[in-house]
Amino acid sequence: MVHLVKKVIKGNTYLYLEETAWLNGKSKRVWQKYLGPESKMKEQADIQIKPEFTIATLDFGLPIALMQLVKKLGLIEIINDCTSKREQGLSVGHYIALAVINRCVKPTSKAKIQRWFEHTALFKEFPSIETYLDSMAYTNHFKYLPPEVIETVETRINIKLLKEFNVSINTLFYDPTNFFTYINPKEGSELPKHGHSKEGRFTLNLVGLTLFCTKDGGLPIMHEVYPGNVQDANLFRKEISRIKERLKRIGIDPGDICLVFDKGNLSQESFEQINALGIHFICSIRPSTQKEFNDLSPSNFSLQELPNGKKIGVLEFARNIYGPNERLLVVYNPRLKAWQEENLKSKLEKKVDAIHEWFKDRLNIKKWRDPDAVEKKIRSILKSKKHLALVKYSVSGTFGKVKYSIEINEQEFNAQLDTLGKSFFLSNHPDMAPLDIVWLYRQQFTVERAFKYIKSPHLLSVRPMYHWTDESIRGHLFICVLGLLLLTLLTRKVQQKFKQMSIWNIIEFLSEIELAVIKYKGTKKSIKKIVDLSKEAAILSKFLKLEAHV
Repeated sequence: MVHLVKKVIKGNTYLYLEETAWLNGKSKRVWQKYLGPESKMKEQADIQIKPEFTIATLDFGLPIALMQLVKKLGLIEIINDCTSKREQGLSVGHYIALAVINRCVKPTSKAKIQRWFEHTALFKEFPSIETYLDSMAYTNHFKYLPPEVIETVETRINIKLLKEFNVSINTLFYDPTNFFTYINPKEGSELPKHGHSKEGRFTLNLVGLTLFCTKDGGLPIMHEVYPGNVQDANLFRKEISRIKERLKRIGIDPGDICLVFDKGNLSQESFEQINALGIHFICSIRPSTQKEFNDLSPSNFSLQELPNGKKIGVLEFARNIYGPNERLLVVYNPRLKAWQEENLKSKLEKKVDAIHEWFKDRLNIKKWRDPDAVEKKIRSILKSKKHLALVKYSVSGTFGKVKYSIEINEQEFNAQLDTLGKSFFLSNHPDMAPLDIVWLYRQQFTVERAFKYIKSPHLLSVRPMYHWTDESIRGHLFICVLGLLLLTLLTRKVQQKFKQMSIWNIIEFLSEIELAVIKYKGTKKSIKKIVDLSKEAAILSKFLKLEAHV
């Protein structure tokens, strides 16, 4: 029989629920459960009889997974060690870490970051917030992050990556890009400038960003924010000096590094610096500088298979273009040739159609009665010398009785096909096989993909930049780069176990993981439980041990 039992201990009455049973002719207690003080039973009875509760769901999976990496990196401690803010409110490290996680989870303006934070499970990971998380608070903290502090923070992060995460930094991909902005810069600002927009927005001010990314995981280990009017090749010379100093600080011999970059960064001065440091390099060079190889036809190449199953042909030549002991690789790609052939033919056909369309209702009317004017117009529509050489046209007749004909010159077109499908690479690596050099250069998409992540409105969302001063722009881009670091570190960790999961899959599945918090009226206690998950989200939750943070 189950019944209620009162016990008076030191003048206080406590209630127990217990069950008794007859055993061997005697009444004995089978079990007993403590219910609590008698004084609180009425309140608890109300909860049990008429339960009133609220349920809140908090963003849990992705914020907590990223917070795990923030802790392992020691990001908050590193930033605090490198900055000089006096102890009041949240530290610089806490502000930056929170902004970085927000940029990865749900990019928002700094004015809305507090509302976002209150709907996440991060409250246990940060000290009590006594000041507002408003935009002014963040803007005020960017002054603690001048270029020399960012350099020191990145260097210490690099050392953590080497020691705690066993990241290989032996192969680095380099590339610059720029972002169009709607900034109307203040007087004295040096970063927002008009220049050559890589997104075609030439009327807007630009801000530039360079990245050095590892082959191992595509992690950004070094970045630089620069004015939007700086030319790539000039910038690259300065970046070589910076990477030299960075490698020295983290204890890596430049001779152990292979640097991969594209043809937009080439200059004689850059190669002199690279060769002086003993850095191995792989780069592409412009086909227009290698016309001596135009006569090579597809029959000159023996096709070999790349790791992705695609086939290419490679011929190697010894050249000293920028320095000693250089290897020039001429690469023939059948897929590239097919694309270039189709593209070239399509362009020529469009040019011919444009000429026919132009003269359809104009020939022998007004100025187009003159044969010379007709020929001049045909040449202006064709424009390039290359297109002029690949078509046959003629203009005949007298004034007012002009005739013309135009068609693709099949003989010249077929001869042109043998020059297509070729690309050129330069390297000073003494041991790497030609096919491996080509394959490694193709991994240059790693850094290009990093820029896509930063620019994506569905990921790190660098735009719009609600900043008007250089220090704020630099701080904003630093947060975006740190966000990229956390996301690529997370992807690297997951892909070591689940190779098929992309960064987008990981974000999607982790974003599905929410924490339900049930609070009953009349008590401070609450129930916390992860909501029902899909199979993939449950696997990731178990792999990352997220339930330990409930």
